[in-house]
Amino acid sequence: MTRWIVSIIATLVLLVVLAAYGPGSLNAVKFEPTPPDPALAALFDIPTVDPEIRESDLIGAEDIEPGPDGRLYAGLQDGRIMARDADGGWSEFANTGGRPLGLGFGPDGTLFVADALRGLLRHGGGDDWEVWLAQEPEGPLVFTDDITVLADGSVILSDASKRYGYGNYMTSYLEGEATGVIYRVRGPDDFDVLADGLAFANGVTHDPATGLIYINETWAARVWTLDPDTGAREPFLDGLPGYPDNMHFDPETGLLWIAMPSLRAADIEALHPRPLFKRLIWRWIQVAGLPPLPPRPVMILAVDRDGAPVHVIHGPDDQPYGATGMAPWQGRIWVGGLERESVDAFAWPETLP
Repeated sequence: MTRWIVSIIATLVLLVVLAAYGPGSLNAVKFEPTPPDPALAALFDIPTVDPEIRESDLIGAEDIEPGPDGRLYAGLQDGRIMARDADGGWSEFANTGGRPLGLGFGPDGTLFVADALRGLLRHGGGDDWEVWLAQEPEGPLVFTDDITVLADGSVILSDASKRYGYGNYMTSYLEGEATGVIYRVRGPDDFDVLADGLAFANGVTHDPATGLIYINETWAARVWTLDPDTGAREPFLDGLPGYPDNMHFDPETGLLWIAMPSLRAADIEALHPRPLFKRLIWRWIQVAGLPPLPPRPVMILAVDRDGAPVHVIHGPDDQPYGATGMAPWQGRIWVGGLERESVDAFAWPETLP
């Protein structure tokens, strides 16, 4: 009888080990993001507002960027870069032939694109693109995500994950892995690493007045400031109520705008400190699918240089994905999303008391 019990226990242990560490297992790590700050979460306890303008057939406008020519730019799921005139109407500006995510303009007006399938691209006119830093295996990038261009023409670029490329962000999230990298790129294959070890290095932007770069860690729900000359990094915002994506610093108002495409997933985050349990749950997810995800309304937060909230936009949860990018333009806040079917414009929000 004792041998039977030992055999049963040994078999069960073996099954658990195989489930947790066998082929196809989740490489889960211990991860403990700061819980949502109740004061920041309370900012979105307000009724939702509808956009004043909704322009459809612009699928996957992950980033929104005002151009030096007075037009508004967006990169779409099918590779097109679209431009909107101030008086309305979108037209195709160029096509990367990949998946444009982050957009940024250099001091001479040149467009740079963080393309998830091709890498960091510099626009050379028409559909001509110069690859400044390529995706693997030709280059070091794995998940080319967002950019901001400094006054000297160098590009600050986020590589969200060194383990997972475009389309596999949920696996990165479930693992709790922190392999994101921030680069400074000065020309083709001329780059330095400014920061690494980030829990999905997503949005980047900068303040021209101070020279500081703002970077975020999506899975950790926090934002840092980064000195591009010294590499010094300081915490700026932590405990956000949603997962921060693209950011936009507006020099005219001195405000940092942050898009959050989803509320925090409390059930999944409760697993992060227990990597073995996450590994076992992963096997269930492979069979039954993901558990219900949290709501994904439009969530936009604007803060000043001290991190104090100034504006919020709480839009409807009426599309498959929330807002991943936004920008102030022509007196409104224009919003797009990685999987949204439209570009929306919201009225300029009231100043918080």
